[in-house]
Amino acid sequence: MSAPRTSRSPDLQRLVDDGYELAIVAGYLVVRDVPYVDRYRRVRRGQLVSTLDLAGDRTIAPRDHQAWFAGALPCDREGRPLVNMVHAREQRRDLGGGLLVDHWLCSKPIGREFVDYHEKMVTFVHQISSHAVALDPSATARTGRIVAADGSESPFHYVDTATSRSGIGNLSDRLAGQVIGIVGLGGTGGYVLDFLSKTPVARIHLFDDDLFLQHNAFRAPGAVPLAALAERRAKVDHFDRIYSALHRGVVPHRVRMGPATMRLLDNLDFVFLCSDDPTGKRQLVERLEDRGISFIDVGMGLQAGEHGLTGIVRTTASTPAMRDHVWDRSRIPMAADDGVDPYATNIQVVELNALNAALAIIRWKRLSGFYVDTEAEHFSTYAIDGNHITNGDQA
Repeated sequence: MSAPRTSRSPDLQRLVDDGYELAIVAGYLVVRDVPYVDRYRRVRRGQLVSTLDLAGDRTIAPRDHQAWFAGALPCDREGRPLVNMVHAREQRRDLGGGLLVDHWLCSKPIGREFVDYHEKMVTFVHQISSHAVALDPSATARTGRIVAADGSESPFHYVDTATSRSGIGNLSDRLAGQVIGIVGLGGTGGYVLDFLSKTPVARIHLFDDDLFLQHNAFRAPGAVPLAALAERRAKVDHFDRIYSALHRGVVPHRVRMGPATMRLLDNLDFVFLCSDDPTGKRQLVERLEDRGISFIDVGMGLQAGEHGLTGIVRTTASTPAMRDHVWDRSRIPMAADDGVDPYATNIQVVELNALNAALAIIRWKRLSGFYVDTEAEHFSTYAIDGNHITNGDQA
């Protein structure tokens, strides 16, 4: 018998060895089937839920003396609420991953914090279930059943404790399962991947046929060792090697987008167009629109002058709710169409690549319901010299 997903943690292993029904759901530690007494003096079963702090696959000492309880209000043997323990009652909350909780509990050892999760969970379970045992001596949380961690297949190689730590699992669920594509990994595309890799999307498909060369290292997230540059790896392989260490769903495609390869986009849920080469973009946009796929096209136009660089960072969204602005207002540069490439100077600066990616990811998250979307804009520009963001083309 082994503790779920963190078998190297002695405290979790002790909980399993003691017979507790343990699970890790949405980054939370859960003890299931905890007996308690409700206000009618009935013995019932609930779930005790705690945040979980990990370093790799090992726990570290709990950072607080609080927990959630899923079930009716826990009471003593007389049906009186455990007021010294329950600090927020009847406040149902969705923690993500289907984990719903109802009450906020607090219990602290005198003069210190809990040394590990075994002590924390056993203490809470005892304080809740001792009243149930007084009414039913056979009531116990030590059922001996084994529960698999994270009932759903996680897209991450290790537990996402950042989302559970901030309590936004229900919002993160709105991103889960999406299949995303990134076309172009020159500058902005690498940061789009960096941000996406921290979300629970199912797959992240990478499309680029170029090599990762020395100049790319100065526009890419992270730091690249000199020896790695000497390998002259394809960009998709370079980024796959890095981000597959975190996300299971990174899929590299060393291809250039064209008539023969556009079919690779047909089954995606969302696409980020991060190529600074407008050649062939008309066909690409038409293909995505024809397949009903939402996408965001990013770009920047910078000019060097006596007093420094100036220009704009652009984010153009296209969804089934709004497509015409792309064509009627020329919101995406397409050199094959108008013969003018406003980005021909190809000046790019790393912080603007990161900003362009951040604005694109935020727009996607707003479209997905993670962030509130009051503007519904499908076109925005950031003016560098005045630090202004301007929205347009509201759906």
